[in-house]
Parts: sequence; structure tokens; C-alpha cells
Amino acid sequence: MKKARPEKINFTFPKGFLWGSASSAFQVEGGCPHHDFYDWALKGRIKDGTSPIDAVRFWDYYKGDIALMKKMNHNAARIGIEWARIEPSEGAFDDKALAHYRAILKEMRKAGIRPMVTLHHFANPMWLVREGGWENPRTIDHYLRFVVKAVESLGDLVDIWNTINEPSVYAVAAYLFGEFPPGAKSFRRCLRVMDVMVEAHVRAYGAIHDIHGRKNWAPARVGIAKHLRTFDPLRENNPFDRLSARLMDKYFNNRYLEKISAKGRTLDVFGINYYSGDLVKFPMNMLTRPELSRNKLGWDIYPEGLYRVVKRYWELYRLPIYITENGTCEDGDDIRPRYILDHLYQLHRAIGEGIGVAGYYHWSTLDNFELVDGLMSRFGLVHVDHDHPKRRRTIKPSGRMYGEIARAGGITESIIRKYVPDWRP
Repeated sequence: MKKARPEKINFTFPKGFLWGSASSAFQVEGGCPHHDFYDWALKGRIKDGTSPIDAVRFWDYYKGDIALMKKMNHNAARIGIEWARIEPSEGAFDDKALAHYRAILKEMRKAGIRPMVTLHHFANPMWLVREGGWENPRTIDHYLRFVVKAVESLGDLVDIWNTINEPSVYAVAAYLFGEFPPGAKSFRRCLRVMDVMVEAHVRAYGAIHDIHGRKNWAPARVGIAKHLRTFDPLRENNPFDRLSARLMDKYFNNRYLEKISAKGRTLDVFGINYYSGDLVKFPMNMLTRPELSRNKLGWDIYPEGLYRVVKRYWELYRLPIYITENGTCEDGDDIRPRYILDHLYQLHRAIGEGIGVAGYYHWSTLDNFELVDGLMSRFGLVHVDHDHPKRRRTIKPSGRMYGEIARAGGITESIIRKYVPDWRP
């Protein structure tokens, strides 16, 4: 009897590793006209002319979407709850919205999916915007009121919280580059927003722990989801390029983290959103690496950068690391399977060196409303037919592959042969 060919590759991840995917509330839910990205769409600031009022209607179709997560063997999912939906006018909370979020979280729990919940993911209530948004220090109190209400209402179903998603990205995109609402272009205002978000996180961290303690719920694990990039000088021997790279690293990667760390213990877990890295040319020009392939948005596909940031921030903070976002944009599904394999390999490499990576959340679960691009940029494991009246869903080959990886607890030779036969680390 001929022996079966032994598997040559078996990158096994630790027992209890969380395999999931991620989304934000306003990018998938639809139906909420009370936040600033809806207003942004009305002003014609979305590239493809679409609006988050429709998005992909997760609010209506969450049961089917959670069933798809289960079919892809998710044991975890990162979702958001929308501040503007829960508090559509100042101090007036919508209990029906909170009850609906409870139903979503219960459905996840029933499916064996552990939820991680993000409390702020870019969008803001319009009433808050009219009061000055995140430039106004009073927003800290407003945000804390919302956090307390949300956690008291949902905390028995959640034990991992993200207070703020990508505070540096939000501050830069909304107040320096003018891409997100309110469309400001001021370095001073950008830094002020970051500082207000520092204090908001610190106070929310304490409040969440206090609520979980008072209610005798499972201990809360609180973190942020921090976008991190690698910044390398274009010319290593050029002092101006090196200075530019250091400044980008200081302000984009580290300023926020250093400020919250100066407040004492403010993180229980460390969420990393990683997509790409940059070559930096003086004064502040971001360039691609010519030897690397790029996705639809022109971003370098640089898997080693994930290993670099995971290793660096583990050494700095020694906190359990969750990859809270990692994914790529393309119209089809040609590069995504290889992208996932390449990045998971880099995570496995880090884990092999003793780095405490506890979970991976692919961005995104569904092809969603992608910020200022609208529906034209597809990141999902699940294809969404935006022309279908019920936004018909279909799991992509990358989603099926990721599901098999999750079921196996790692990358196996059989998975590689089936999906990307020529892949090797």
C-alpha cells in the first residue's frame, strides 16, 4: 500500500487562539442618519457617490451574517456599536437600539463566537459635531456618558472592549488631511484631537473596569485598536530621510501610545491594525517599494512589516496582542488568499519567538462601505452584491480558505495545495 505524502508544512497556532474578522458599525449596519459620515455623503464627499445609510444592512441581516461567520469557523468577531444610533440626540438614549445590539451579541454567543466590541470607530453623532466634536474637551464627558450606558447595557455579553479605533488615523484624516469629516487641515487641531482622545480612553478604561467589577461580570479586557505602520528612510545614508522617517514614526505610531502610557495602566490588551509600510523621503513623502506588489488602493503588500510591528510593540508593552485588522483591497479574490497566508506566516514566526499574539481578525467580514471610497473598495471575506435588493452574500475562496485555517488551527499543506499551490513561506 502506497503511503500518503507527508504534509510538508504545518504552521500550528496556540490552543485557544482567536480566529475572527472585523467590521465597524456604520460601515456595515445601514439605516442610521444621525452621524457625520452620513452628512459627509450628503455633501458629495464619498468617491463613488454612495452613502452609509444603506451600507450592507448588517442591522437587518445580522443572523445570516453571523451564520456565515460560523460557517467560516470563526470563534471570535470584532464589531462596533454606533454612538449616533444609541444616543441620536444629546442625553437621549435609544433603548430599542441597545436591545437590538444585545440580540446581535446573543446571536454571536449562541454561535460560539466571542465578541470584541469597539465603542468608537470614526463616526460621530451630529449633535456632538455641532458642539465642536473631538476638538472640544467636553466631548470627554459626553463620550464617557455613552460608554457607561453601553457597557452597563451590554457588558454581560462582552469581555473584550476597544475604546477607540485608530485615534491617530482619525485625527490625521479628519483634522490634517481633510479626508474625513469635518475636513480640517491643521496640524495644531490634529494634535489637539489626539490629546482629547487620550483622556477619553483613560477615563473609559477606568469606567469599564468599574462597571464589570460592580456587576460581578467576567473581568474586562480593555484596549484600543491602533493602526501601526513601518516607516523606513528611502536612503539609509541620507540624514534628512532618516529624520523624516523618525518623525512619521513619532507622531503617527507612538505619540498617542506614549501619552496614554504616561497616565498609568490604561491597557490590558494591545490591538494592532496593520496593512502596509512606507518608504519615507524628505520632507514627508511616502513612497512604495518597487520590488513589492500592491493592492487596488496602491498600498504595498509588505507582510514582514506585520512581524516587525508585533515584535516591536510586544517588547515595548508586553501585553497580549490581537491583530484587530489586517486585510487587502481588490475587486476579485486573486491576491487575498496569498495575502492571508503571508501575514499569518509572519504571525506564526512571531509566536515562535515567544511573542504573545492571542488572535487575528481579518478586515473585513463583508465587502462593506469603505469610508471615503464608498462601496467601490472591497476588503471582505464575503462578497456582497451591492445591486441585489437584499445585498446577497457569497463566501469568497479566501473566506473558505480562512475558514479551513481556523478549523485546523493553522496553515497546513493540504490547505496550501487546495488554494495557493505555489505558496511557500
